[in-house]
Amino acid sequence: MTLLARTARAVLAGARSLLERLGTAVDPLVPKRPRPARSTIRRVLAGVDADALDRAVGA
Repeated sequence: MTLLARTARAVLAGARSLLERLGTAVDPLVPKRPRPARSTIRRVLAGVDADALDRAVGA
């Protein structure tokens, strides 16, 4: 869910590409945690049911 929320935030802020940063902050408890790979982002977004998301956000 976090990836989806960050992607939505990036789009609302004007991002035009998945290659742009999603604004992931470094967690001080796990500072070396990598950002999601491009393939992960694409896979998550491809699996989203857009109609279900629209209904959930609109509710």
